[in-house]
Amino acid sequence: MPTSVYLSGPSNQPLVDPSLAISADWKAYAASKFIQSGITVANPLDLDISGFIKNVDEFASNSTIKHSLALIDRADSLLANLLQATESSPMEIFYAHRQGKQVVVVGNEPFSPWVMFHSEARFGKLKEALDYLIHQPLAFDTITWSDQFESHLKRRADQYPPEGEHDFEYYGGTLPILVLAPHATAYFKDGSLYFPESYTGSMAVLLHKLTGCHTLISSYCTAADPVHYLGSPYVSCLTQLIKKTDIKLVLNLHGIEDWNSPYDFFITSWNNSSLVTKTEYLNLLVSMLKLKDFKEIGYDFPEITSQNTKTMSHLLFEDFSVPTIRLDIHNRYRLPKLNPSLYSSLHTALAQFLMLIGSH
Repeated sequence: MPTSVYLSGPSNQPLVDPSLAISADWKAYAASKFIQSGITVANPLDLDISGFIKNVDEFASNSTIKHSLALIDRADSLLANLLQATESSPMEIFYAHRQGKQVVVVGNEPFSPWVMFHSEARFGKLKEALDYLIHQPLAFDTITWSDQFESHLKRRADQYPPEGEHDFEYYGGTLPILVLAPHATAYFKDGSLYFPESYTGSMAVLLHKLTGCHTLISSYCTAADPVHYLGSPYVSCLTQLIKKTDIKLVLNLHGIEDWNSPYDFFITSWNNSSLVTKTEYLNLLVSMLKLKDFKEIGYDFPEITSQNTKTMSHLLFEDFSVPTIRLDIHNRYRLPKLNPSLYSSLHTALAQFLMLIGSH
């Protein structure tokens, strides 16, 4: 069963379906069924901007399209109503399929080869499609998803955000754990441009999808390194999250970029100071990694602990008293296409760790 579904098709349109016994607004009906089953609807209310904007110019139209694509990015599945087709539905189906999403279609047979190729399941009645999405287990390919999400990040990793947009993305969760990836995209530090720490952002969002944890990643090039510049928009968002959300642990993901490093991971806790009173969190993380045969683990990365400047992690455990662990991951474990088994072992170990912490 998916956790979030995007509804593609006309808004405010009654759908006569003998299986429903009523003539209903199809999106309202579908949303109610999904919500009753614990599934989030990515676009519960579609705004017809032409109703309150007299001249819908190209900028407004492009903004609406970008908003829709962003909602599809965050959903697990897309349900398309082709019984009342719109121009946008085929485009949204194609985009969702390319992003590795589950696509389910309601329409009239025979379905075209294009619809057949770009969808997982097709039905003639809305109720059948809803039952399928609610009761069918969702096969989630973490390797393909991670590769596609990373491609999405790479396309804008060295770009500043468009006017009016943030250089970070927040994924709200239900598990009281926050996973950070402040270097998922390029960033400036002391006037120098640094490359992204690849797949740290993808791993962080993947953990959100697997466990329901909160996640905050950089999504465009950041003009000031969030780790060291505490006045950055990223850190401002982080501060508000900590103040408004009861977080039991912050896991800060980074990359070991030196291929010659003998370590698989570096776990930095500033000699347990960052754990506040929760040293058992560190022991559990080490145990979970070693269960997956990750053996070479270093502790308290000297280049980090020897710095005299206050970092984002210090803000968390000193000012807010939130247990914080920084985990630096070697490049070899951040290559899902080349080393899928290692990548899978890593995200499994981390997901199990987060679930154990969050559920106790």
